[in-house]
Amino acid sequence: MTMTHGPVVIRRRLGFVLKQLRGQRGLLLDSVARQLEISPSKLSRLETGQVEPKIRDVRDLLDIYDAGAEVREQIMDWATDAKQPGWWQPFSIEIPADLDMYISLEAEAHSLQIYSIPISGLLQTEEYARAIIRGVVPHTTKDDLDTLVNVRLGRQRVIDPDRDDAPPLQLHAILDESALHRFPEDDDGGVAADQLQTLLERSERPHVTLQVLPFSAGYTSGSSSTFAIFEPRQTTDWTVVNVESTGADAYYDTPNEISRYRAIWKDVLAKALDPDRSRDLIRDLIAQRRTSS
Repeated sequence: MTMTHGPVVIRRRLGFVLKQLRGQRGLLLDSVARQLEISPSKLSRLETGQVEPKIRDVRDLLDIYDAGAEVREQIMDWATDAKQPGWWQPFSIEIPADLDMYISLEAEAHSLQIYSIPISGLLQTEEYARAIIRGVVPHTTKDDLDTLVNVRLGRQRVIDPDRDDAPPLQLHAILDESALHRFPEDDDGGVAADQLQTLLERSERPHVTLQVLPFSAGYTSGSSSTFAIFEPRQTTDWTVVNVESTGADAYYDTPNEISRYRAIWKDVLAKALDPDRSRDLIRDLIAQRRTSS
């Protein structure tokens, strides 16, 4: 299976640990940059994960910081991984730039809590994904559409029980009930039927929890758009919230924003149907479609 590492997150992790090492040695950024014969701004970008690391620079920094063998080995492994492109790259011009960040977060997360107004990308069938993406980028070429669909389906490796590069992602998805009723127009309702059945099947996986926020729940505080809370697998990483928008997505990692979205999640969770009742609702919708067809 193709490795599903997330280079954007790994670059941030690498930079954070290098900055920690510098701080532990009591060294100033300008002083280290002079020893490395690079500009302070370049070193700063490396420490904030904004640039792809050069192996030589990382190795020299570890020498300057007199890093131990175990730390050195781990950091050099991260430096190598951070230089490897994600399986989804290179992007076509149709793929939003911030998707690089999103897929990296999925790949490197231990768990994901997502409230989704459409059906979450990790739970979509190919035909549903194709219709959704076509609606977002209606003028895309067939080749670019195929690329976008393949990227979306490839992301689902992270919840594969047989994922071989890391434990499967612990996914807790709450779907707005509207997601179970709004489907692309098709001749026989096959897209909807297949998608609903897929939701049932994936909800049975031990690392997937699926719940539905019913129409009867009424208003929920702050949940007007899809948002996701990524909890890291590595202790050196940090929690990140993604909030979808019609333009560029927003990403938050400050304590105040994390707390705010945890509170919104708690509110949505309290009003959602439990997993068994959510599956019952999906089964009822499948039965209704069969009866009406």
